[in-house]
Amino acid sequence: MRKNIKKSLIQPKSYNKNIPKISIRPGENLKLSVNPRHAGKKINITRTFRKKTQEVSKPINFLVNEFTKTKNEICFVIGGGPSLNGFDFNQLNGYDTIAVNKAAEYVSNPTYFITTDYSYFVKASLPLDELKQKCTYTYFVANMGHPYMKYENGKVVDTRRNFVYEDLYKYTGVIESYNDTGFGLNLNEFSNGKNSGHCGIQLALLLGYKKIYLLGFDLNSDGQSHFHQSYREVDQKSFKNRVNGYAETLTQALAEYKGTQQIINLSSSSILTNSPTVIKTETFKDVLEQQGEFLGEVINEDNSTLDNLMVVGYYTVNTPYEEEAQNLLQSLNKLKVNHDIIGVKTLGNWQANTRFKAGFMLDMLIKWPNHRLLYVDVDAVVHKSPDLFKNYSCDIAVRWQDFRWRKNECLSGTIYMENNERTRRICELWRDINVTEGNKSNRMEQWNLDTVINQMKKEDPNFTYKNLPPEYTMIFDSMRGMYPNINPVIEHFQASRRFKKDVNEK
Repeated sequence: MRKNIKKSLIQPKSYNKNIPKISIRPGENLKLSVNPRHAGKKINITRTFRKKTQEVSKPINFLVNEFTKTKNEICFVIGGGPSLNGFDFNQLNGYDTIAVNKAAEYVSNPTYFITTDYSYFVKASLPLDELKQKCTYTYFVANMGHPYMKYENGKVVDTRRNFVYEDLYKYTGVIESYNDTGFGLNLNEFSNGKNSGHCGIQLALLLGYKKIYLLGFDLNSDGQSHFHQSYREVDQKSFKNRVNGYAETLTQALAEYKGTQQIINLSSSSILTNSPTVIKTETFKDVLEQQGEFLGEVINEDNSTLDNLMVVGYYTVNTPYEEEAQNLLQSLNKLKVNHDIIGVKTLGNWQANTRFKAGFMLDMLIKWPNHRLLYVDVDAVVHKSPDLFKNYSCDIAVRWQDFRWRKNECLSGTIYMENNERTRRICELWRDINVTEGNKSNRMEQWNLDTVINQMKKEDPNFTYKNLPPEYTMIFDSMRGMYPNINPVIEHFQASRRFKKDVNEK
């Protein structure tokens, strides 16, 4: 039993042996103080240590030339409104897109990413370096209209909070904006509207698109703030406190706009529908029909293959889990299984990062509305095609396993989910318990998943669940010993045993 393992207080025999002592000073070669008994023996240690030089900041690419006009007629500017719940972002493939903030994580390959919110990358799951790989162009709009915003020593600085805007050099371009009303006719007049969505529309106008379609521009202060579940409660409250101001600024800008380019709202629940004389409202279906591409709603309900199965997972960037994820990705690529494995910023400790799983799964259900999901921890490897899920039918499936230290343990390293209202409710309840307990709780997120599944059993007579066979959640040592004659399909290597302390911020 684990509790019977005691700490050894006896020093190993090698302790205090005559080990060469090392002294190191910057700018000097490695020096060794060698015990006489080692004299004459060759010691192959040679290394020069140099003083660390201070890193020089790279210059910011402030845009000074006007944007090259696009040859394409239409584009979609994608916001974050809840009207995009269940929207299949793959329908945007082939079109020019301007993704605002979090929307860039859902659109397959955005043409443009734009933000004026520097704190976005504190809230984002996708780091800037990975976002740049997805998007053709990335733009940051620096709202320099505030008297406390300055450009000092090659950096943008908020002098009121003594805060430096780092990493702006990584963007394709940084737009200096001194205007927060209306829409400007050129780069010098670029209007920020004090929010990123306004910036997205302004960019589309300057790029010269003839028809600019707005997706997810709901601008409501009531109900859900965003279609995704990734922003903290404090961020959602902050947005709701400000959204009426954003709506007023945008509505006024649209009313004053006299250009020939059309700006069209595609959200029936947007406050923009209240001003039909200011802006026209259509549906996404209308747009596709106009483009001659609408063939009816396509939902792949054929479970006889794995075509509508999406393997999902996440890893924390700049931690050892990033390397672990490469093994999982290689195994999935080899098997040619659909997958969406993403890197996210660490939330500060291992417990918080694991509890992120509930919100992540809810986001994936929204992101892939026409797919069943198979969640797999990134420290796992998929050895064989997961053919169990051909002709598979239930709302959720996990492995309940009896161990010596715990009976009927719910294992969340592999989770199967249908994409429906019941699984979305599971994720919401699971997420809410995790948030209520907080990241300092000793309870594991998989125990909370078990609680929610038991709650769903009582609430909904139509709710269905299954116990996964052991080969689909095979822990490499403990379960391998329990099932020596079973060949694993999905094998978990329990990297937390090695890396838990490494991902905890000191």
